[in-house]
Amino acid sequence: MSDDKKSRILASARSVFLRYGYKRVNMNDIADAAGVSRPALYVLFKNKEEIFIEAYLRWIDETIAQVEAAMAQTALPKDKLARAFEIWAVGPFEMTRASPAAEELVDCNFAFAQAPREQGYAIFEATIAPVVAKLSETLPAASRIAPGRIAHVLVSAVRGFKQTAATPDDMRQLIDDLLLLSFGPS
Repeated sequence: MSDDKKSRILASARSVFLRYGYKRVNMNDIADAAGVSRPALYVLFKNKEEIFIEAYLRWIDETIAQVEAAMAQTALPKDKLARAFEIWAVGPFEMTRASPAAEELVDCNFAFAQAPREQGYAIFEATIAPVVAKLSETLPAASRIAPGRIAHVLVSAVRGFKQTAATPDDMRQLIDDLLLLSFGPS
């Protein structure tokens, strides 16, 4: 099967997962949505978990590409971080508020998906680390922490904000406050 067919299957699977959640979807649902037979689906993927992980990893790649593009269009480092977190955290947060099925996917708390989820966070941290490095240059030398460590602390804090934010605007404000606490005013 071609890469186009595999991409179509993964895109269809993501759509079905977003609509119904991981638990309610079966291989027949994915095959039907992709317009392939169930046996053809099993030629490429051994099970639903494998499809979910590949679809999730593609979502991470697409999101990181969006983050990089948004940061490239912004001059100020703090604005770059704000845009990065808007795409990485606020967008998915909004999606979870609109759909319980999306919340199940974005949280990605399935045991089989823990490694890809952590991989996604590590990739995001590495993506924002150069911007954090620029901002950390403005901090007093005595209070400087390694940029990678700062990126990890920022991402970890924002992960926790999902539990406390009531609305997307609340999430944005928490992120803005975190950046202000971390790097001072612009």
